[in-house]
Amino acid sequence: MCEGVRVSLRIALVTLHTSPLEQPGSADAGGMNVYLVGVAEALAARGHEVELLTRATDAAAGATGVGTTPGGVPVRFLRAGPLTPVPKASLPTLVPEFTRALRALPRFDVVHSHYWLSGLAGLDAAAAWTAPHILSLHTVAALKNERLAPGDRPEPVERLDAERMLVQNSALTIAATAAERTAILGATDADPARVVGVPPGVDTALFHPSAPDVPSRGRPFLVVLARIQPLKGIELAVEALSRIPAGRRPRLVIAGGTSPGQDEYASGLRRLADERGVGDDVVFLPAVPRHEAARLLREASLLLVPSHSETFGLVALEAAASGTPVVAARSAGGLAEAVADRVSGVLLEDRSPAAWAEAVDDLLGDPDRLAALSASAAAHARRHTWAQTAAQLERLYERVL
Repeated sequence: MCEGVRVSLRIALVTLHTSPLEQPGSADAGGMNVYLVGVAEALAARGHEVELLTRATDAAAGATGVGTTPGGVPVRFLRAGPLTPVPKASLPTLVPEFTRALRALPRFDVVHSHYWLSGLAGLDAAAAWTAPHILSLHTVAALKNERLAPGDRPEPVERLDAERMLVQNSALTIAATAAERTAILGATDADPARVVGVPPGVDTALFHPSAPDVPSRGRPFLVVLARIQPLKGIELAVEALSRIPAGRRPRLVIAGGTSPGQDEYASGLRRLADERGVGDDVVFLPAVPRHEAARLLREASLLLVPSHSETFGLVALEAAASGTPVVAARSAGGLAEAVADRVSGVLLEDRSPAAWAEAVDDLLGDPDRLAALSASAAAHARRHTWAQTAAQLERLYERVL
């Protein structure tokens, strides 16, 4: 491919285990779903023919076979297994059938698989089409096991072995952060030249600060936007809230659906809030639509991201774009890069509730510092766009071709 010549590519973005059209924060949908839509629409805007390829999980999807993202990128639903949601642990058994459905499609120039299950199918299809295979893991099993949340299950050996094989056999592996790249290299013994960092972007049309003349709405509140599961460490937010004196205590809004199999963890969070005497200060919401998530982030005083591990933590960038500073743990992998310390938020050195309570209380008690962080956070987010992400991916696709 000639240097400097733009060529329209036919690009497959493979996402077996979750549809890009699922609402983030519900079931197994999260930042990866947001990423897929953002990247797909930005690549399409650059003139490429892009399709998102996922498993059909209901009769409607199976009947139509295709949907579209809000920006008009096709989402193709492939038949593999029952037309119902399937527990993630059972999805590996559906990979062969999904692979056959994928290979039956017209040839793509580039196959970019997202998550290890997609990679198993995408690598096979790419070989059949003599097309390069690009891999994005989004979460690295070895890193998750290293920072396992209390009560969480370790990732199986099957996944660890599959990720190693996929990274070693893909033309390129894309990492969102330097921390993810380091984890991938450490877990797979891959060629460092074939593991490349490309940071994600943020939709600044949707996520933006409140207008200057919009008054604040009474009592301040903190927000956690995450699926309810041990990995997200939401109990730390509840514990920290309980350590802020009642007269200065904000509300805490926890918005997110309960991940499959995590009902006991979800009910435990509610019990914990009652036991710590903050049951009336904590509001639990289901997974909210994107426009409602954007409103919550605009109106919140702070976003808390108490996760044990995050490959990036896209919600932290969305909060920054909304002018809402973030409080997160420096040890949580990619959050140390998603959050610019003392620019878009505060990175804490430990996970003690006392330290988190002190950080939150200090920020809320210093309006000038909070306003300065809000302004610098918004400026930080404006430097991360989906157009930039797509341009970097395009160069990499062209390189491997």
